[in-house]
Amino acid sequence: MEKKSVTFIAKMDEFLHSAVSQCVELGVSDDFHIEGIRVDQLAFRPIAEGSLVVISSPSLEGMVESYLPQGSKMIIAKRMFSYQNLRGMLEIPKGIKVLLVSDTPETAYDNIELIRASGLDFELYPYYPGADYPKDIEIAVTPGEAEHVPPHIRKVVDIGFRVIDLSTWLAIYTHFDNDNFQKVTMRIMQSLVYITKELNNEIQHAHLLSKYLEAIVNGIEDAVIACDEEEIIRFINQKAIDSLNLRGASIVGEKAAVSLPSDFYHLQQQCEENEDILVDWANKTYFFRKTHIFMEGRFLGSLLLFRQAVEIEKLEHDYRMRLYSKGLVAKYQFDDIYGESPSFQKVLQIARKIARSNSTVLLLGETGTGKELLAQAIHNASPRRREPFVGVNFAAISESLLESELFGYEEGAFTGARKGGHIGWFELAHKGTIFLDEIGDASGAIQNRLLRVLQERQIMRVGGNKVIPTDIRVVAATNQDLKQMIAEGTFRADLYYRLNILPIHLPPLRHRQEDIPWLVERFIRKYSYDLRRPPFTLSKEAMKAMQEYEWPGNIRELENVVEYLAHIVEDEGFVYQLPFLVENAESLDDGFSEECEQLVEEYSKRGFLEEMAAILLELQQGGTGRYALSEQLEAHGLSISSQQLRYRLKLLQSNELIQVGKGRQGSKISSKGEQFLDFLKRRNGKGNRHES
Repeated sequence: MEKKSVTFIAKMDEFLHSAVSQCVELGVSDDFHIEGIRVDQLAFRPIAEGSLVVISSPSLEGMVESYLPQGSKMIIAKRMFSYQNLRGMLEIPKGIKVLLVSDTPETAYDNIELIRASGLDFELYPYYPGADYPKDIEIAVTPGEAEHVPPHIRKVVDIGFRVIDLSTWLAIYTHFDNDNFQKVTMRIMQSLVYITKELNNEIQHAHLLSKYLEAIVNGIEDAVIACDEEEIIRFINQKAIDSLNLRGASIVGEKAAVSLPSDFYHLQQQCEENEDILVDWANKTYFFRKTHIFMEGRFLGSLLLFRQAVEIEKLEHDYRMRLYSKGLVAKYQFDDIYGESPSFQKVLQIARKIARSNSTVLLLGETGTGKELLAQAIHNASPRRREPFVGVNFAAISESLLESELFGYEEGAFTGARKGGHIGWFELAHKGTIFLDEIGDASGAIQNRLLRVLQERQIMRVGGNKVIPTDIRVVAATNQDLKQMIAEGTFRADLYYRLNILPIHLPPLRHRQEDIPWLVERFIRKYSYDLRRPPFTLSKEAMKAMQEYEWPGNIRELENVVEYLAHIVEDEGFVYQLPFLVENAESLDDGFSEECEQLVEEYSKRGFLEEMAAILLELQQGGTGRYALSEQLEAHGLSISSQQLRYRLKLLQSNELIQVGKGRQGSKISSKGEQFLDFLKRRNGKGNRHES
């Protein structure tokens, strides 16, 4: 029996090719003769008599009608997207802005309607050449027309050309009273089963991935809470459940404001995106960090990570203890070293230059000039800064231990040797820097071994029989005169010349007087913070005395003096409190008596010695403000104005006899003021309250 004819007509070849391919795939071509004709070909390609005409769009009806043979029927093909091509769209999160790209407005709007009818929840915007669209869109979907996608679009999902839907095939078979439509249905169902299997596999894979990620997040040290854009909890790990005491409560899928402790919820609300903050909750301090989650330009929720601050402090402490216990860390940089004096600026300039090389450095200077600090800065400015820094002090280790500590030892090398042996400092410093402090105290035997290490860059452990190559940079330091030691025969000349490749002479503090104020201020901040006290200042006279002092112990002695002052000074430190000036009590008494005589003479000339003594006596009873002090003086027959009292207090402060507090703290007598009162009493031989 002759096959019935079905003719597909469209403007574009793409529809015709797709329709014919679909006929072959579904077995329709087994039941009917299939033909495809473009509209512009109808003038010279007549439609077969009795053929069912299927057009791609209602807009073609008027064009095709005049070419339709008598008795032939015309239907409009209904279109759908291929199930196999929908997977790309299923991966797009709901609510995302999506550009639907097609070649004409008609097909663009048709495709939008099809996608919406499929139940896919996108915010769709039609686009065709020349159309306007929101510029913040990053994803485009197109039915095989990717050439029209705007160039800035980041992701393109090509779902292929639309295919003819099931209702159109039913209409074709019904038109010809053909009973074979069931096979078309079955083949379409096979396509649905295939995509369903794939989706099921994806769901199982996603489930396994979710469990895998859950195990990972539960294994990390931070507590984690993930909420969506509506603040519904989507994930919470075990650490967070334990920290918030939520055991036994099912809060996933619940509102965070309801499920979390209210005070905790309000605290985490105050945490800005990517901001690290410390908060106090439930009598503990926590470290909070919140991150917003974005996908395809859309806000999907937030991730909160938190942990007790004590846990972080312990982790940092353990890490530092492991490193510092081995001496493998250089703390100081060149930025930590200050000096305005020309001599010290020259030292820093040279040190910065030689830091870049691998040559041995010899630091020469008196005790306390900062040789180790400079050695660490050189290491941290060198190409080896990420490698170990190992410090060795030859004056701090006994001769019997020094060799085994420097070079290590093998198991059984001597009685008491550690099982498995011991790695030495030179091996620990491999690839990094070793700092040999107080090198002048090294014994002759150690000097011999050091010379070999510097020459060969190899070591041999105590009790060992093999050499171990080392890649190290050596920085040595001493406060001794090595040339004099060479002349005396206590230091090897060849070792000296191996060390003295890049010498740096650090000037003593007495040659850097202009640096003392800055150093004093730095140490004041340091020890004020350590002692949990407000910072203090030094009087001009005290600072002048600091700059005129010889400082035999250099910066180390200066730091000790400031630490001492931080314990005894209140708001301002005075000359009489400087420990290096009170070591000779007799000379201090002589000098102080002379100063008191000058003060008495000065106050007497101005005519208010009695008032000064009275003020000091009142303050000796306890600190007080100007108003109360004025009333107390008036009660003893001394009437002075507020302005006069202010002037006298200022003069007493400049002479370091009182300390004037800030705000309402009032004034109080200083130790020097107490001594001045005693001087007045001894001088006059009287004990009356307001007599001078």
